Amino acid sequence: EVTHETFIAYKVLEVFPRGRRVVITCHSPQAPPPVTYSLWAGQGTEVAKKMVKTGDPASFSINITLKSRPDLLTYSCQAASPEGTHSASTKLQMYWELWTKPVSQLQANFTLLDRGSGPRVEISCQVSSGSPPITYSLVGKDGTVHTQQRPNYGQPAKFTFTLTNKSTRLQCQAENDISVQFSPFKLVPPGQLPQGAIVVLGSSLISIAAVTCWLLAQAWWT
Repeated sequence: EVTHETFIAYKVLEVFPRGRRVVITCHSPQAPPPVTYSLWAGQGTEVAKKMVKTGDPASFSINITLKSRPDLLTYSCQAASPEGTHSASTKLQMYWELWTKPVSQLQANFTLLDRGSGPRVEISCQVSSGSPPITYSLVGKDGTVHTQQRPNYGQPAKFTFTLTNKSTRLQCQAENDISVQFSPFKLVPPGQLPQGAIVVLGSSLISIAAVTCWLLAQAWWT
């Protein structure tokens, strides 16, 4: 009997004080369609069932409420194919994922832009994992919180501001109810143009020089 591997994953759609709206996906990519997917909760309760006639995963949108016992928030998928094979996914521990997972691997990207309104800096901050909601802050060297954002789960926070005549050191901060992470401080220099603009300017100067030489040569021979 051939056993096909089944995968389970989730994505947070909305965050409430004591609940989350999530979409759980079940997928058995090697199983021939149609595949019947069943979503099971803890205590052996079948939550939903869906038949997929293509090779796409099945999606289940559910509301999850914080429970007193973590095992009540355990979910798994089961896939059944026409050939009679059944396979179950690993268990998804939603309590630990949604309520007790610290923020980790904070990434901060600083980009210099020039879009006609003067040089600007765009800072993108995002963690790889962590229980929602996650608040991102732009913090100065002196500890001043300049601005904050709480984007949708899985989306980065983006801060944009105009460069001034004074350089400053900034860092991103990511915080949830479990932990806090900081990115290294980045020195943002005043008045620096993005590298792309410098490259374009250099190419333009080369073109101007070439045209000028050609015109001088024409004038010399006429």
